Amino acid sequence: MSESIEKESVNILLVEDVHTDLARLQTILEDGGYSLLCAGCGADVVGLLSAEQIGLVFCSVTLPDMNGLEVLRQVKQFAPAVQVVMLSAQQDFHVVRQVLREKAQDFLLKPCSPEDVLAAAERGLAAHTAEVHKDRVYQEAQRRMSDLILLKQIGETTNRNNEPQELFEQIVDSITVSVGVESASLMLLEKDGTLRIAAARGLPEEVVHSVHVSAGQGVSGHVLETCEPILIRDLEQEHHFHDLVGGDRYKTRSLLTVPILARDRLLGIINVNNKLNGEAFGGEDQSLLVTIAHQVALAMENFTLVNNLRLQARTLERTNRDLVKLNRAKTRMVTNLSHELKTPLTSMLGFVDLSLTFFHKLSQQDLQDYLRQVQEEGGKLERLISGMLRLFSIESERENWRWREFSLDMAVDGVLRGHAQQIEQRKLQLAFALEDDLPDIFGDFEKFSIALTALFDNAIKFNRDAGRLTVSADTEQRDGLSYVRLKVANDGEAIPYEAREIIFDQYTQLGEIDTGKPCGVGVGLALVKVVVDRMRGQVFLEEKQGEGTAFCLLLPTAETYRSLTLQPAEEIS
Repeated sequence: MSESIEKESVNILLVEDVHTDLARLQTILEDGGYSLLCAGCGADVVGLLSAEQIGLVFCSVTLPDMNGLEVLRQVKQFAPAVQVVMLSAQQDFHVVRQVLREKAQDFLLKPCSPEDVLAAAERGLAAHTAEVHKDRVYQEAQRRMSDLILLKQIGETTNRNNEPQELFEQIVDSITVSVGVESASLMLLEKDGTLRIAAARGLPEEVVHSVHVSAGQGVSGHVLETCEPILIRDLEQEHHFHDLVGGDRYKTRSLLTVPILARDRLLGIINVNNKLNGEAFGGEDQSLLVTIAHQVALAMENFTLVNNLRLQARTLERTNRDLVKLNRAKTRMVTNLSHELKTPLTSMLGFVDLSLTFFHKLSQQDLQDYLRQVQEEGGKLERLISGMLRLFSIESERENWRWREFSLDMAVDGVLRGHAQQIEQRKLQLAFALEDDLPDIFGDFEKFSIALTALFDNAIKFNRDAGRLTVSADTEQRDGLSYVRLKVANDGEAIPYEAREIIFDQYTQLGEIDTGKPCGVGVGLALVKVVVDRMRGQVFLEEKQGEGTAFCLLLPTAETYRSLTLQPAEEIS
């Protein structure tokens, strides 16, 4: 700072009760171009220091109300940067030592020469300037340290938190304390292009939960539109936002809003207003908030990245579990399949060998019986292989679906007629109870009949001899949508309810090949699930007390299907 600026910006305070000495000092310093203030007693000094810009004090050692040394102590305690020159009419070594010990800038003997007074004034104001500069540097260093600590805290918060809301809340808390504001908010950009408040301090709850800001709407909307920070030192001077003046929201009439940007893409904004010290926001505040916004953007991107990695890890883990499960199921399927294929093949080859070996000795009736056995075993093979091939074909979605409405009665009746011989052979008691006036269901009649055949095969195969086979159907409403509920139950051994999910997986069979229970390769119920899922329906195992198993199919009507299907036109065509 130049000498002229220093002389104009700070005052020299003269504390002297001797009028002639005071007048002499005034004349010398005024001629030197200094701005002066005067006090006749020590009691006025502290008040003047708080009210005026004072850089140097000339103070007499002897004052009427208090010792000059006490004034020196008060000045150094209240305003350490202010320099003090002590004046005395006596050259007392003891006084000089006390004055210098109390950190006075200089000591002059009365009467003072103009040269000594002006030299002391120059040295004192220079020392004051140096102290002020040092204090500003120290405060700036403290502020920068606080900023670094804040950024470190935000970084640690980012690494520590798994929940974005908790992250936003802690960031707003850090901003409020570090910037020293009464209110702060962090707003995020929604999919509809508006901003909503994710976290805030100093705002009413109803405002936090209800505010949605569009582009161009108010200060936040302007930042949303331009992606540039806005620093307003005085709202009354801003004609664009003059309507914000008044009320308690912007008590200091100053506000600061910065965008949260990630690679030129706006993620949200940060608002702060009402500094606790009542001052207006400045460039340093803006720089800090821009840096914080950058950290927040990195935190949000890192959070998204970490979440995606975690999701991928969970997906890979689930896929790995499914692959292990599928591998085990396929191993089991190969074992079961070899048994299921080998048994009828062995039987067929046995009857063929017998027929060839004893052809001339067999009666026509025996030969017909052998051929009938070969035919039955061949039929088993054909159904087994056809079922597997059909499951693979339908599941791969290579087959065209002929969508239409059809009657469940007609489908059930056709499948039951196809199983009439098996029902009769097992002496099963058929209980048939379909509700009158059932609405039509929607799907591919032929594929649904295949699935229904697989379901009845399962219900008959795993029923006990002379057991009951129950078929019932009624209507059901779920979430305001209409369904037809088909239930097929038997009196066979109950399936554990905890197996209600895995029984619909491919190659899953609860039977064992080394027992007398029916085994199979586990494609029947999987086929049922694939078809019913494609129809936007549900198939599930109903919990049943005692013996027996009950399967339920929830089948949508055409109207329900269209409501559930995202692109019904493509499906129906």
